[in-house]
Amino acid sequence: MKLIPLLCISLLVASYGCNHPVVNHNENKVSYRAVNKVDTANLKIILNEKEFYGQFEINYNGVYKDSGDVNGLIKGDTLKGTFHYQHYGIETWHRIPISLLKKEKRLIMGVGQMEIFMNMTFFTKNIPIDYQHPKFIFEKVH
Repeated sequence: MKLIPLLCISLLVASYGCNHPVVNHNENKVSYRAVNKVDTANLKIILNEKEFYGQFEINYNGVYKDSGDVNGLIKGDTLKGTFHYQHYGIETWHRIPISLLKKEKRLIMGVGQMEIFMNMTFFTKNIPIDYQHPKFIFEKVH
């Protein structure tokens, strides 16, 4: 009879240990903010040596917003990945590519030609991403 409570406690401890997140000390959580005319973007990402992930929100003049998750790979000074988001008040989810260039302490959001292949949106391969006329330039928020 005393074996059942002991078994339950052991299972709880084991399940907690299996579900407890592993702390990676090489990760860096950073918050960024960018303003482009009347639009504001907030980016909260976790970076490590090879990848990034986090939340991204674009507020269009306070009227509506796109918000969701961002993730991808880091190659040198470039972060390339996807933005999986919803328009405010609409149930449909969208996924588009995103490319950010690290320059000093800023992230520059590039603009590129997009194409759809098998219902997935990608940057067009042979057309370079434009960082000279960015959609947003993100500054770190402390």
